[in-house]
Amino acid sequence: MRKAQGGVNAAVLVAVIGGLIILYILFLPESEREALLEGEDIEKTSKSSSKDNEDILLREFPGRLDNVEGILDKTIPNIFLFEKTDAKELEKLNPFIVRNGWFDEKKRVVSFGIEDMENTDNVILSFNAKKHEGILTIKLNNEIIYENEIISETVAPIRLKKNLLRDENTFEFGVSSVGFRFWKTNEYSLDDIKIVGDITDRSKQESRNVFTLTGTELFNVERVDLRFVPYCRNVASVGVLEIFINNREVFSAVPVCEDPYRQPLPLGVLNAGENRLIFKTNKGSYSVEQIKIEFVEKEIRETVYFFEVNQSIIDDIEAGDVDVILSIEFVEGERNKRADLNINDRLSTIDTEDRIFTKTLNDDDDPDFVEEGNNFIEIRPRTRLDIVEIRVEVEDR
Repeated sequence: MRKAQGGVNAAVLVAVIGGLIILYILFLPESEREALLEGEDIEKTSKSSSKDNEDILLREFPGRLDNVEGILDKTIPNIFLFEKTDAKELEKLNPFIVRNGWFDEKKRVVSFGIEDMENTDNVILSFNAKKHEGILTIKLNNEIIYENEIISETVAPIRLKKNLLRDENTFEFGVSSVGFRFWKTNEYSLDDIKIVGDITDRSKQESRNVFTLTGTELFNVERVDLRFVPYCRNVASVGVLEIFINNREVFSAVPVCEDPYRQPLPLGVLNAGENRLIFKTNKGSYSVEQIKIEFVEKEIRETVYFFEVNQSIIDDIEAGDVDVILSIEFVEGERNKRADLNINDRLSTIDTEDRIFTKTLNDDDDPDFVEEGNNFIEIRPRTRLDIVEIRVEVEDR
């Protein structure tokens, strides 16, 4: 029984050891684990991996680089907003007669239209009454607006309430009955019948301007302000000044006249290409001057990269055993990639449609591109560059 128990304990011990070995293998670095499972020398694999890392002298992921030298402010010409109101004859009616007697009754219904109800005010009806007997009744759209006995040829104009007016309207003219006087007839003879109203022209209360931004400029905008100075003759007579950019309201207030304004604009209202700037008011007159859209650019991204070269690499270069290769990987696209390269104060260019640009830094034309110690690479974009990776590495010949 003791022998059986000893065998069980030994099996348990072997299982525990096996489990620990499996856990050890699982937690090894991938390269060492693969080497161990494939029977390779772990120390040799580790050294090889370390050598690969030593061969990479520079590895950066710049992203987007632009050739922005500065975004010019946009100057907008002075604008003048004003409203103009003129009295206008809306309709002129032919003369007519209305009468009322025991054996004869004659009313008159006439129609007229108003083209722009929103901007039409102070509408009046005027006429002369050459003959005037009885009480004249006038209805506008079935509502009595006048009921009176006229005693002279000249009649005071009748103001029409705006809430009774429509785009299409009707007048009905009638005269009172004679009662028991069967031998009489009440009659009105009307002429010079006019309908007049004040029409406000609001087309000059709005000004439209356009400015443009390139996609590169828009991408590099950090902040944008709209500056302007509003002038007006009488603060009490002006309405709200509204400003829109691309149909989005960025300012709405009755400004203090002659005070300079600096209005920050949200970047989201701007477009690459054309941008529409609108000034408008609903009342009075404004002169808006010194209008300028000012831009503050983002901080320019650093485009200088540094890498170290030791004496051992210089010796291998001079022996002709290795090359130092610069490779730049771009985002795939049809756009031509153009830039100036400054490598240790030696200038060259990039002009390619390929996705990957490579250059041997220790070429025969100028073997001193690479120097012992600190080296630098500066990229000056001529077009927008979308760079995935910049790499400098040592490769065997």
